[in-house]
This record gives sequence, structure tokens and C-alpha cells, in this order.
Amino acid sequence: MAELHYANSVAVTARLCEHIIDQTPQYAPDLDSEKYVKAQIRKVKADLHKGIRGTIMDKMSDLEKRNFELISEKGASSYLTCLPLEEHNFHLNRQEFQDALSVRYNLPLVGEMRPERCMCSEGSYNTIEHALSCKKGGYVSLRHNCIRDYMAAEMESVCYDTQVEPHLLSTNGRELPEGTITEENARLDVSARGFWCKMDRAFFDIRVFNALAPSNTERGIPETYKKHEDEKKEDYLYRVLEVEGGAFYPLVMSTTGGIGKEFTLVIQQLAALKAAKTGNAYSNCIRFIRLRLSFSMVRCVTLSLRGYRGTVRREPTTDDIYNV
Repeated sequence: MAELHYANSVAVTARLCEHIIDQTPQYAPDLDSEKYVKAQIRKVKADLHKGIRGTIMDKMSDLEKRNFELISEKGASSYLTCLPLEEHNFHLNRQEFQDALSVRYNLPLVGEMRPERCMCSEGSYNTIEHALSCKKGGYVSLRHNCIRDYMAAEMESVCYDTQVEPHLLSTNGRELPEGTITEENARLDVSARGFWCKMDRAFFDIRVFNALAPSNTERGIPETYKKHEDEKKEDYLYRVLEVEGGAFYPLVMSTTGGIGKEFTLVIQQLAALKAAKTGNAYSNCIRFIRLRLSFSMVRCVTLSLRGYRGTVRREPTTDDIYNV
């Protein structure tokens, strides 16, 4: 690797070295030539890293390959590559950080002992995969609500008429494609006006799926995101288009921190709106949004691993005794 870096340095500075040897009094850099050389260097490095990655993955099992692909997604490593700024809540305690790394690299959990069996009615072994899917304790809903509330707060700062869980208009018997939810009082997670166009209303529905669940390991990662997006669209897309006259976007995110294609488009637009309103650079805005989403997901995931799922017990009081 050192030889490669040296060769790259020689290639970039070759023309400058010629001028130094010839003792040319003035040096006018050839920007086009330098740009071409740098592009070639980037291509060589990318091919090298791709080859190393392929060599490593050839030695992995199918489960390890999938896990490697999950943690390589854009946004899955955000919480590891930022400064631990407490003012933005970009920090984890020791137990949370250890658990996050255990989930990321598919390692045994360390620290406090956890019960061997889950407290749910199934009595399953308390594995990481089960803890992320078990509905007892409300931790599955919690991670969904955390993402919903954060996205609503961000949209409220740049849009207007932002609502959480808005009721949809009645279909009044209108015929919609099969599979569309037509129930009265149906709701989506977030709606906002002025997100894409000034007066248009956009609706968003969030899904956070367990990337380690058997039902999600039967297909590739991009196909898994598309499956969940298509399911949401089948439920609500035509109702929003035909009845509400708005736009609909499913926001799909995995427990490893990756996000779907539709969610990526929404984040990009949200960052552009924040950049225009605050005057900050677009790159800083989108980086901040990705970090907040990443830390929200990491905290929800680690909480589902350690959170209590039983019934809270309390000592009987005098009133309890008198009411017997």
C-alpha cells in the first residue's frame, strides 16, 4: 500500500518536479492534466479496495456476507464517524456503545446478564434477532415513533401545516385498486405542505424493519427495501393520489441504520430546504439529519436488547388492603 501511495504522489507532482529540476522561474499548473491524473488515481484505488473487499467476502458465510452488506450501507456507520457532541445528543453510554457494536458485528452481548428466555408468551430464546422483533414491551413501536417524531419536527421547521398521524379523507365509495386501505379514520404518520411544491401536501408513512429477521433474509438488501416500500404503496398510494390529491412517500429504514430509496430522496429534499432556510451548507444539513436518524435508531435498538418486558411490581398500599 505504501508503494501505491508513493507512485500516486510521483504521478501528481511529476510536472512540478520537472520545473524544479529545470529551475523554471514561474510555474503555471496544468489543471486539466492534474484533474485527469487524480481521477485515474481514484479509479485505481477504488478498484484495489473493491478487490480486497471481494477477497474478504469470499471467505465469509452467507450470514456474514449479509451482515457485511448491511453495515456497509450509507448511514449505517454515521454514529461511529462523528464527534460525541452532547448538545446534539451525539453520544452513547458505555453499555449502549458495546451493544451497538455487538449488533453491528454480530457478536455476543457483553455487560449485564440478560435472561436466557424472553418474557413474551412465546418464551423464545432471548437472541438479538428475537429482541428486535418481539412486540412485548412496546420497543418495536418505540423505534417507529422515534423516527416519526424526528421527521415531523424537522419538517415543521421548514414546512407548514405539518401534522402527526393525520386522518385521511373518506373514500365515499370511490373504487380504488385492490389492496388499498379504504377504512374510515385511516391515518398516516406525517403530512406537510410545501415540502415539494408550495401548496401541495405530502404524506409520509414510516416502517422500520428488523434486518436480521428470517422474513427479511430471503432476498437481497435492495429488494428488501423495495418490498417494504411496495407494501406501503399498495396500502396508501392510490388513496392519497385519488382522494387526498397529494403525494405519498414510504420512509423505510432498517434496524442497522440503512434507509430505502424513497427515504433517501426525502432526506435530500429536507436537507435542501433546511440549507435554504438556515444558510448552512447542504452537506452539513444532510449530514446532521443522517446523524440524528442514526443515533435515534441505535438507542432504540440497544433499548430493545436491555429493556424490561415484564410487569412492574409494587408493594401493596393501605388503600389496596381496604379495597379488598
